[in-house]
Amino acid sequence: MVSNRIFTVVFFAIISVVVLLLTAQHLEQWENTGGRYYTSDPSPYFAVNANGTAASSPVAIPTNGQYQPPVDHGLQSLRPGHDPICDGFPDTSGILLIMKTGASEAFEKLPTHLITILRCLPDFLLFSDLEQHIAGYHVFDSLETVLDTAKDDNHEFDLYRQQKECVIDQEMCAKNFDGLEGAGWNLDKYKNIHIAEKTYRLRPGYDWYFFVDADTYVSWPNMVHMLRKLDPTVPRYLGSPTMIQGNLFGHGGSGYAISSAAMLEFAGQHPGIANKYDERVRGVCCGDYMFATSLKETIGIELKSLWPMTNGEKPSTFPYGDREWCHPVGTMHHMSSEEVSQFWEFERKRFTQTQEPLLFKEIYHEYFEPKLIPVRQDWDNYSDGWFYLDVDSKDHDWESWRIERSTKEDKKSELQKLAHLSADDCARACDEHIECFQWSYKNECCAMKRTFQLGRPIKRAEEDQERMTSGWPVAKIDQWIKKQGECKKVHWPKIEP
Repeated sequence: MVSNRIFTVVFFAIISVVVLLLTAQHLEQWENTGGRYYTSDPSPYFAVNANGTAASSPVAIPTNGQYQPPVDHGLQSLRPGHDPICDGFPDTSGILLIMKTGASEAFEKLPTHLITILRCLPDFLLFSDLEQHIAGYHVFDSLETVLDTAKDDNHEFDLYRQQKECVIDQEMCAKNFDGLEGAGWNLDKYKNIHIAEKTYRLRPGYDWYFFVDADTYVSWPNMVHMLRKLDPTVPRYLGSPTMIQGNLFGHGGSGYAISSAAMLEFAGQHPGIANKYDERVRGVCCGDYMFATSLKETIGIELKSLWPMTNGEKPSTFPYGDREWCHPVGTMHHMSSEEVSQFWEFERKRFTQTQEPLLFKEIYHEYFEPKLIPVRQDWDNYSDGWFYLDVDSKDHDWESWRIERSTKEDKKSELQKLAHLSADDCARACDEHIECFQWSYKNECCAMKRTFQLGRPIKRAEEDQERMTSGWPVAKIDQWIKKQGECKKVHWPKIEP
């Protein structure tokens, strides 16, 4: 009896050991890369057609060349289980988010995204300038494939080398690196083309690829609505237009979208395309500019504008006015982790209440209107439309751009002739000017603007005349808003389907 019991115990012990060994053998094959789990080598998230689009995606494009707008299947998140916090979140299947960051800021910025918006996306990819793991998510090193000839003897890769050599946390190592911010910026420009190429290798089956920075916030209901209207089998490059020396490109912080056809032709049919530009990147300022250059030279496509839907501002810096008021918001830039969290809470509640597009006017009413007061001291509201100043004053060395925007003496009203004397005089001149919706005053310079924005606090200057005071004609703003009424028509970006 005892011997049988001992035999049984030994038998099950052996079985347990075998199971543990088999589990351990396969455990390393499982990794959370981006927003989904997979085993072994990367493979397409969806089956891929010959034209590079997703065959099994709920929004897959037919291969017969006849484009039909996708049908809303009402699918829930493709992740296991159901997260009630994502109720009302749009179906983003067929659209892949790619987020770019840097090792020196990754642990500061990514966690907030991971516990807010990214938890509702079925898939996404994270790229940096160092391979890392954050809360179980794999962050890919976008620069590992940069040519050695571009990295060696290149001081712009000093930070990259130090990050790899760091044996403790990156934040502590970064404190000993002189000029960290500039070094991170110089390193960042080498990433964009490599990220696009790596993305297509990892996930070749999507209809749209949306590239953003780690301080970018995406309003997914609006972005999904916009992209669903467009045929991804047409090569497309969409974003917020920026120009350098006459060359147009999509601003990376505002986010840019690349269609499946463009990604297939660019990265799919030109393996190693990023290395072709490694040496040239060194001589330019920006990776988003170089990415646009590579797209134009390789497959001949140029940027189509999504502005102001994709833009480089945020609730406190939006210039509210005629051009933006009834436009949908797609992205915001320079969002801190605190701002991302706050806006996510606002938008999450909104998901459950309405499916109407989120417009700039609604952000004004939520974020600016409750804080609108006539005057704020030690505050910059970015008034830079035109100026009132004494051009001939020998006490000031005015910048040329400020002089160019200053109102000529013979064009000034009696109040405007006094505007440069004090903050109160500046405010009265703004009240009088029909197009002035905000003003600021500093050091005998009165600045005005045709739009209104909240701005930011600034450090109090030691000298009173150097202090900046900002203000808004509240009654005039309220009257303008009342005149606008409800937005009967949403002004979506005009792009051919």
